[in-house]
Amino acid sequence: MKKSLIGQRGEELAARHLIKQGWIILARNWRSGRQELDIIAKDEGQIVFIEVKTRSSRRFGHPIEFINSAKQDHMVKAATQWLMSHGWDGEFRFDLIGVLEFPDEPASIEHIRDAFFPFF
Repeated sequence: MKKSLIGQRGEELAARHLIKQGWIILARNWRSGRQELDIIAKDEGQIVFIEVKTRSSRRFGHPIEFINSAKQDHMVKAATQWLMSHGWDGEFRFDLIGVLEFPDEPASIEHIRDAFFPFF
């Protein structure tokens, strides 16, 4: 499967995972300039900015290991734009979701809540 299709499939699985938990999906693939947020959701009154990484192999490690500090910085910049443009002054956090999807097997989803704290 092509890399972009794997990523899209992982984001879809992640969104379904969140909806099953009662979350409200506010946006997917939200862009601000060159920054992008995979999923923006609401969880019990908190806005959650979520990065999803999907892999079809553990060959190079778990998908979450690919979400480095540079990617987290991009998430913070995009989230800041979203917060300002929507006038949100409530609580928010950053979550990470790793999806492993192998052919002929159910996908494995790991969700790390409140994965990092940005320093503004």
